[in-house]
Amino acid sequence: MNTFNDNKKHGITETKNNATLLLIAIICAVAAWFIVAMTLYPSESKTINNIALKVDIAGSSAAESGLSVTNCNVDKVSVSFDCSRTDYSRINAETLEAYVDFDNITTEGKKTLTIKVESTNGAELSNKKVYPETVEVELNKFEFKTITVKPRVDNVTLAEGKTFGDIKCEPEEITLKGPSAKLATIAECYAVSDKVLKNLETSYTGLNSDRLEFVDADGNIVDSTFITSDPATVNISIPVLTQKTVPFKVVLTLPSNSNFDKDSLDFSITPSELTIASGSPNVSLSDDPLSIPIALSTLDIGFSKDFSIDNMLSAKNVINVSGNETVNVTLNDAGLASKEVTLLGANVGLLHVPSDGYSYSIVTEKLTVKLVGPADVINDITAADLDAEVNLLGEDTSRNPDQFRYDVFVSCKTHKNVWCTDAPKVNIVKTLKDSTAKQSTTSSSSSSGTN
Repeated sequence: MNTFNDNKKHGITETKNNATLLLIAIICAVAAWFIVAMTLYPSESKTINNIALKVDIAGSSAAESGLSVTNCNVDKVSVSFDCSRTDYSRINAETLEAYVDFDNITTEGKKTLTIKVESTNGAELSNKKVYPETVEVELNKFEFKTITVKPRVDNVTLAEGKTFGDIKCEPEEITLKGPSAKLATIAECYAVSDKVLKNLETSYTGLNSDRLEFVDADGNIVDSTFITSDPATVNISIPVLTQKTVPFKVVLTLPSNSNFDKDSLDFSITPSELTIASGSPNVSLSDDPLSIPIALSTLDIGFSKDFSIDNMLSAKNVINVSGNETVNVTLNDAGLASKEVTLLGANVGLLHVPSDGYSYSIVTEKLTVKLVGPADVINDITAADLDAEVNLLGEDTSRNPDQFRYDVFVSCKTHKNVWCTDAPKVNIVKTLKDSTAKQSTTSSSSSSGTN
């Protein structure tokens, strides 16, 4: 029994010793294989994908030249390389850096540059192959441009009887920063609000723009990438005005001695009416026609003239919102005819002569006047039918020389539908009155005697 137990213990001990020897042998074999592998095959190939490409010009000659990258056609790269077996496991996409070398780049434009890959943890890479090998980048100089900004509020509607005033931006000018080539194409800048406002009845302020839109000279939208503005947001003010449509009316101005029938003339007015708006909330709009003043003496056969609408509205504190800048007045001259008549200067009256120590007299012997009126009566008109006068009321004759020309007002005494066009002029002479001359002479004599 004891012999059996001794043999059993000896067997177990021998088995343990054999297992230990086997383990040592395996470790030695692995170590030997590793030593042989490292000796025969010291490096291993590896490929890593999706490495972010770093595009940074800081500190390069490109940055010193004021350039910035505005386009790049690669964002990730792949690289294959050889490395030591000890570095194999510690090289991944996070420990590699793919970048572009911007040294020796000093001009803007599109460039094809080599992509470089380096390890960031000290691992050595050999036989590197990068895909793609190159990258196409676009470099531009960034400049500043000051431009007027215009409002655009496409989603704003007004209540009936209302119209937009002068919609403005605050500030009216902004400063853009961006690629010089792109800034050069921008012709107009719009502050755009997408806010929906329906049936506005009163003015609206404090509306901020949602974006800026840039347009070239042909009306095409310019890509706003890399363009910044100062300020970034523009405030839009929307004045809401009350509007009304009123007709035009010709108002004839007549000579002081005229009894002309204004209703005897007919005019065509184009446009016949005008849409106006109040210039401020305190202005009430009238239904009265807008007057177009025309001097009767300026009317002739074939008369047609454009009048500035702004001039008519300048004193009324109202705004023209019709889109028309002028109104045309044409004399409907069907059935009218003209005729020239000669008048004697002696028959021209001289009214309101100033009391300034001078005598005034008309020295023009004859003057020809042109008359216009209905064809069936004009031929019968003679000089006897006319009343001609010069009215010096309010005239500062001290500024006139001894002889000057002055307008003659001519009217027809016998017909209320005949008038004189192109008002004629006569020569007037002023002479010092005798009493004034004698008083002047006496004063001069007294002054001489005293001396």
